[in-house]
Amino acid sequence: MTRNDLKLPLVALFLTCLLAACASTPPPRDALDAADSRISQARKAGAEDYAPVELGRAVQRLAAAEVAVAERDYAGAERYAQQAELEAQLAHQRSQAAAGREEVRRRTEENARLRRELLGEGGQP
Repeated sequence: MTRNDLKLPLVALFLTCLLAACASTPPPRDALDAADSRISQARKAGAEDYAPVELGRAVQRLAAAEVAVAERDYAGAERYAQQAELEAQLAHQRSQAAAGREEVRRRTEENARLRRELLGEGGQP
């Protein structure tokens, strides 16, 4: 093989590598969908009442991810979407904990009422 015969495959290989490096990555739809799903779960768990700050941050980060997608900043969009998912998960967990505390409080009051009725406390015969 001559030297010129080697140049063509090397140039072709170089151009192929260059095109592969320039190829854009797809938008992180899975990450955006996961964050949106977590936000919905948090809302269903009562996050608007029990964890509004965390839910608000999740919504803001998801909006930032959508803006990043529109600007074709897919790495940034992925990062924002992951942060949104984590914030929504935190909101969901805090909501569940608060709902659990509320249920304990309600049952404690109910038990106290029943105890008063059974023991005749509280001025009732």
